[in-house]
Amino acid sequence: MVDVQDEGRDIRANAVVVMRPGAAPPSYEILYAPIKLSQMSAGMVTGMTPHGEVRLRLSGIYGAKRPVIQTDQPYLVLLGASGRNARIDTFKMPKTEQ
Repeated sequence: MVDVQDEGRDIRANAVVVMRPGAAPPSYEILYAPIKLSQMSAGMVTGMTPHGEVRLRLSGIYGAKRPVIQTDQPYLVLLGASGRNARIDTFKMPKTEQ
């Protein structure tokens, strides 16, 4: 069961989901990485996932710092299980040991 009141705090959300991907399974946390995001309008970004387009509104209502989106940077996007919250982080490639 998803506690909708606490979910944004659980994942330290820094975005509100405006449009969840159409083929995304409901009631599951979903991690997309790497994903390119582009600015739609002030405070709103969009990106393509394997499940379809996602639209997010940048926010700091759950205490997380509001991200600054750069078009040439890949991101990690965690969609909350309720489908209302998301966390955006910079995607960093893992270092390979040689």
